[in-house]
Amino acid sequence: MGSLKDEPIDWVLRFLRLMHNNSHVSIRFRMPFIRESVYKFIKDPGDVRIGEVVRKGWVSGDVGILGVPWDGAVGTRPGSRVAPSRIRNWLYTNPMIYDKVGIVDLGDVDVVVGDHNETWRRVEVTVYEALNLVKELLVIGGDSTTSYATFRGFRRFFKEDVAYVLLDAHPDVRVITEGLTSGQVVRWIREVDPKAYIAVIGVRPHSNAPYLFYEARKLNIDIYDMNYVDTNGIEGVVKEIMNKVGERVVHLSVNLDVVDPAFAPGVNSPSPGGFTSREIIRFIAALSRSLRPRVVDVVEVTPPFDVNDITSMLASTLLINAIWIRP
Repeated sequence: MGSLKDEPIDWVLRFLRLMHNNSHVSIRFRMPFIRESVYKFIKDPGDVRIGEVVRKGWVSGDVGILGVPWDGAVGTRPGSRVAPSRIRNWLYTNPMIYDKVGIVDLGDVDVVVGDHNETWRRVEVTVYEALNLVKELLVIGGDSTTSYATFRGFRRFFKEDVAYVLLDAHPDVRVITEGLTSGQVVRWIREVDPKAYIAVIGVRPHSNAPYLFYEARKLNIDIYDMNYVDTNGIEGVVKEIMNKVGERVVHLSVNLDVVDPAFAPGVNSPSPGGFTSREIIRFIAALSRSLRPRVVDVVEVTPPFDVNDITSMLASTLLINAIWIRP
């Protein structure tokens, strides 16, 4: 027999053993030393984290989260298939800064390893159905073909005119002779909707073959390279995009290689000369408030090449700042 102060715990353990031996009993008991929140260690009830309020399952809400663990079209550095789980971990630990906004986690698309067409079909169908449940859908890739498949579901859902606004270091309009590459995503999106307004922001002239800019013009895609952004400023570019988008419904996509590798090293195709973390946060917040996108995706985060999770952490911060819904 232990000391008197140990006896309550002894009785708790005896009770739990009794419950285990009588599993038909429906009474629920909470062990006193099991943590209620896995998203914070400081016991501050006023500091509510997203993971503590998010609802999980195929349910309706204001903002939905959907993961696509797929990187079957990566030509350089693989690993973005594990990005949804890593980015979610950081997203869930962030403070819930939006009052009365209902966030739901719809889970991950069940991808098919080795079958990109079936995977993309499943993403398209899932995005289409998810848009029936939420006002704003946050999609976590995956390589950038995630964005292409997401656009297919987005375009299928909305019958009115749409716009695809992408932040990326590359135009993604390659012409290839064989194989599969995420470097063709914007070209494919143009094929899905020949009339959509498409803009790519943050392209590096020094990191892309000259013919790609000609291909973009031929496909009627607006390219805002980093020199243009530097000259006109973030606010100037946001205003110009707003004017060109007009009343179209928007799909906003963020390829994390648009950020300078000093701030986002864990990406598929890093390119020097990009945005700082502060600049890209401000850019996404301004675009989201102005355009009110119904779909926002983040793609090409590659955790195996990251340093101390700073790219995954940044991606989660961008998703938080992309939320424009206010009840």
